[in-house]
Amino acid sequence: MSVLLVARRDYFAYVGAWGFWLSLITAPLIIAALLFGPLLLARAEPPRVLTIVAERPTDTEAVRAAFAEKARRDTRGEINAYLSATAPALLAPAQAAYDAAPDRAAGIAAVRALVTQNAPNVLGAFPSLSLRYLLVDPPADTMEALRPYLDGHQLLADGNALYGALNIRRDEEGAPVIEYWSTALSHDEPTTLAHRAMRLEMQREALAAQGLAPSEAERLQAFDPKIVQFDPRSTSGASVTVRDRAPFYAALALAFILWSVVFSVANMLLNGVIEEKSNKILDTLLTSVSPLQILIGKLLGVAAVSATLFLFWGALGGTLLTIAAERASDNIFGQVAAAFLEPRLLVAFFVGFVAGYLMYGAIFLALGSLCESVQEAQTLLGPVALFLALPMMLITPALDNPNSPIIEMASWAPLFTPFLLLIRAPSGLSWIEIAGQGGLMILTVIVILWLASLVFRAGVVGQAGLANWRRKPKV
Repeated sequence: MSVLLVARRDYFAYVGAWGFWLSLITAPLIIAALLFGPLLLARAEPPRVLTIVAERPTDTEAVRAAFAEKARRDTRGEINAYLSATAPALLAPAQAAYDAAPDRAAGIAAVRALVTQNAPNVLGAFPSLSLRYLLVDPPADTMEALRPYLDGHQLLADGNALYGALNIRRDEEGAPVIEYWSTALSHDEPTTLAHRAMRLEMQREALAAQGLAPSEAERLQAFDPKIVQFDPRSTSGASVTVRDRAPFYAALALAFILWSVVFSVANMLLNGVIEEKSNKILDTLLTSVSPLQILIGKLLGVAAVSATLFLFWGALGGTLLTIAAERASDNIFGQVAAAFLEPRLLVAFFVGFVAGYLMYGAIFLALGSLCESVQEAQTLLGPVALFLALPMMLITPALDNPNSPIIEMASWAPLFTPFLLLIRAPSGLSWIEIAGQGGLMILTVIVILWLASLVFRAGVVGQAGLANWRRKPKV
């Protein structure tokens, strides 16, 4: 009963704060903005206007052709991804129709007509397919005269700003030299495209010097093997699509959400115990309950706060995901939404949160009991935070190869288990292994709770703290 009273007290203390309700409402909006904001901004960004100044007209034509080929290739990739998720049966005929079209615009029109005729219900998800680069004629003949356009002091005749300029000249030996002028110093994709184009142009010139047709270099450059990926566990014989990769994307998102939620909640416990210790509230509580009961009560109280948040977010997110999952065959976002509802992921997330919260929450409570102020806690949390951030270092390697020996061994280390369990779940992790790792985390939680209670008792009853360790002994 004493544990429940402590938990009830902490729960209403957090829920009664206006900041709780603010975070309850704004957190989903912030997460949605972080997830979809970059995608929407990238789609909303207008084409980047470039111009080419070259000594030879053939060099200009070669670089323009490279940009046109990139735009056509990127559009083909977007169409393939869209059809793989929405109408796989139309993928092959759409590719054939797009490739047979004379240019990119005609290819898009051909695919739209095909989708309209055979699957009009998915036409609403057709991607916008905007250009990334727009090439225009140079408004001046020299780079010096182009400076006002490039630094933003002067606009083009149509009112657009010039993003960059490629100056292609020839040295004394006739080799091309590519100069890229732009205020976007970290963006070098235009130079990469121009480099490939001019390398092909040099190959043409070299073949022509050997008596071969210049078109031979273009034919050799066009060699492009087809790549198809298969899952050996699948019995359908179909190649891997976005639909099959969606669970891994969902697992990655859930792992980061789990990490941020666990540590934010643990930080709430840390600040709470420091405040109550400095205000002598813990001293009052110790007259009625034991340190272990306070420790467990605080963990349960903040866990109830987290449960309240998850019930709201889960009801909201679950409803949206269910609606999106019902349209899984019609929308690429529906494929990812359906992946979030995969049972293994949900079980792994629940087990990881409960065990991770209890482990890290007990550790932070124990640390808070040793500190007299938040400033003192910051000096201790630096190295502790670095150590507790170690699990995130394995997220990328685990996503790349979830069944590698190192990742498998690390997933049995309780410090890493909550997060790696999520990442490995879509790779066919058995229920027995999930149960085994969950059981190991439960045992670890019991040990950590016992050790944390000893530290907590020393901190709140024995007044042990960092200041005692730093105090110089008397001579």
